[in-house]
Amino acid sequence: MTKFFYNLLVLVSYVTAQHYLWVAIVLITVLLRLAFVKSSISMAKTQLKQKQLQGEMDEIKKRHKGDAQKQQQALLELYKRENFNPLASCLPMVVQLILFIALYRVFYGMGGSAVKPEMLYSFVPNPGQLNTMFFGIDLAKTVSELIKLGGSMTIAGYALPIITGLTQLYQSLQARAAQPKPAAGDTMQKALNNQMIILFPIMTVYISFALPAALSIYWITQTIFMIIQQGYINKKYFANPMKL
Repeated sequence: MTKFFYNLLVLVSYVTAQHYLWVAIVLITVLLRLAFVKSSISMAKTQLKQKQLQGEMDEIKKRHKGDAQKQQQALLELYKRENFNPLASCLPMVVQLILFIALYRVFYGMGGSAVKPEMLYSFVPNPGQLNTMFFGIDLAKTVSELIKLGGSMTIAGYALPIITGLTQLYQSLQARAAQPKPAAGDTMQKALNNQMIILFPIMTVYISFALPAALSIYWITQTIFMIIQQGYINKKYFANPMKL
């Protein structure tokens, strides 16, 4: 998987003007997200269906409180009757995680702008060097390395993780409309949901400091795509559940 994405980055960089790595990252990220638009919409429909069934699910849990077996059986019967699969929303998230890990290995193993010929497939042209600069920022360096350079690089080093975190925070708040509301009186679940909306972007900012700057470009691009996609989904499905 790592070798595949390395070759993909080199190939796309090769056909772009001046072999810019950041252009390749943006193009590949958008194309991959487009490939999973159908799965993402299916996930949104699953979330909407779960919201519609939440009242019945809460009633089942209340009715069979203290009997986990009967509760599980009643929930399975409800899922079967309504043709609902609660696991259907997992695939896009699993794919996203696999993609992130693969790109992390690619960027972390680059070691600079020089292309590694031993990593290339025979049909992939070798440009010799990839242009790892992004408006003066060397994407091959980690964010922490950029900060240590001082001056404008320090500002850029701090800006990339913060922008990454802010876009994810916005997307999390936007996606909250799709999440089933906790049962009435379940203040602990409600508090946990609210904390996760804030906690995940903060963790992203923290993790980004130790990662190659190129991953921030991937993260930001992906999140902006997801914001646009979620806006479309919210307008088409959650604003009018009858379209499900």
